[in-house]
Formats: sequence, C-alpha cells, structure tokens
Amino acid sequence: MKNKRGVGCNPHSFFVTPHNPDMSNPNQDISKTKITEDDRIVVAGRTRDAVIAIQKSILYLTRYWFLIANLLAVIILGLGFLAPALMSEGLTGAGQAVYRFLAPHNHQLPQRSYFLFSQAGGIQTYSLEQILAWGADPNDLEAFVGNFEIGFKTALNHRMIAIFVAILLGGMGWGLAGERPRLNRYWLIALSLPMLTDAISNMISENSGAGFSETNAWAVWLTGNVFSNAFYNGTTIGTLNWLLRNVTGVLFGLGLIWFLYTYLSSRFKPVRAKLEPKLRKAKAIK
Repeated sequence: MKNKRGVGCNPHSFFVTPHNPDMSNPNQDISKTKITEDDRIVVAGRTRDAVIAIQKSILYLTRYWFLIANLLAVIILGLGFLAPALMSEGLTGAGQAVYRFLAPHNHQLPQRSYFLFSQAGGIQTYSLEQILAWGADPNDLEAFVGNFEIGFKTALNHRMIAIFVAILLGGMGWGLAGERPRLNRYWLIALSLPMLTDAISNMISENSGAGFSETNAWAVWLTGNVFSNAFYNGTTIGTLNWLLRNVTGVLFGLGLIWFLYTYLSSRFKPVRAKLEPKLRKAKAIK
C-alpha cells in the first residue's frame, strides 16, 4: 500500500496523536515508528494493539454509556430493597453489609424509611415514637433495622428512593423521548433548590432543637389547619413531611439525570464520530 507520495505504508500500522521524536537522542527507540508527511506517528506491533484496545474501550463507553448509567441506577435502587430481603431470610451478615455500603450516602433513619416483610405485609412506615418503643437507641437511630414482626427497613430512606426512582424512570424516558428534555445548569439549580431548602431546614430544626420542621406551622397557617395534626407532624406515608421528601427528591432526581445525560451526550457524540471511522479503517471494528 502506498500513500499519496508513493511511500510504502504498512497496512497493520496505526496513526496516533502528533509527536516529534528527538532524533538527536541516540537512546530513543524509533524502530517501530515512521514519521509521515503530516508529522503523525505510526505505531505497530504490541504498541498498536494497546492503542487500539484503549480506543475501542473508549468507543464502547461512548456507545453504551446510557445503558451503563441506567444499570447503575437499577443496582443502587435494588440494593436498597435487597437489604431487608436478606434480613427477612435470616442472612443478617449480608444484610448488614448492604446497609453499611449505602450508609455513607443516606441517613437511614428508621422513621424516614420504608419497612418490608413485616407480619402485616406490604409496605409499612412508622413514627419515631413507635420506633423508640420497639427498642431503638435514640442516640443511634440509624442502627435500628427492624425485626421479623414489624419488618426490616430499606437501606435507602424515603427521599433517596424517590431520587433513584426519578433517575431511573427519568433517564429511560429521556432516551425514549429522543434525548429530551435537554437541561442546562440553571435548570439543575432550580430543580435542586426545593430539596436543598427542605433538607437544610430539617437539619437546622433538628440540630437547634427548634422543631419547626416537625410542627410545620407554616403549612398549618397556609392551609388553614384543615388537616389533622398527624398530617402536619408525622413522617409516615401520606403525611406532609413524607410528601415533601418525595416531591423534592423526584424533582432533584429528574433535574440531575436530565442535566447529566445532556452533558454526557454532548461530550460522547463527537468522540464516537471521530473514533468509529478511525477504528474501521484499521479494521479493529466492523
């Protein structure tokens, strides 16, 4: 094979990034390189195989990043439900390992978590008073995972489950809708603000001892106190605190995944467009 200047070319060589070898260095090994007219370096042998392997890995990432990202969301969400399933089968060590793995990423407070596999069946939520009555340490509430009577808590709390459900469903919907909506950083900030406001207010309320997030006096005033005290003060399914954690979690999850997918798509597409013809020319892919 000859190039446009008639110089013989090795069909098993491969072009990589521009490089100027130091020809004055007698120790430099250039036995497997040739400099072309456009000052690119051509690699052969094992070097060529290594370069192609790396570039093929990058290409596969640009092709399948969407599937990988959704699979990660499935795994994390699945782990949240795997922990109580393991505990209910008596696999305490494995269940506790899952709790520990996810603990750094969410608080796992039992009064803000779902309980599964109880004698009553279905999905259960309990108040702080109930949790304490069943023997939870008030100074280490996260350590309470439940028992065979009341069930075992999920390894992800209410808000985290809402976030990852939104990430999974929102991400799949984004792909099915032709990569829409495409969000910028301002949309991400806007959709994150409700969760940040709710989370920070809860943290201040608990750490200061003021307790305003428990009474939700602002909501009582706003709604004219038309609901029961349990709705305003509770943390179980159907209460205001539960609704706020779920709604703000969903908004954040959608904002995060739509922004992230928009960004990744815009970065991976040009890389894929560049690598595919290059690797096909080298007969590294079909």
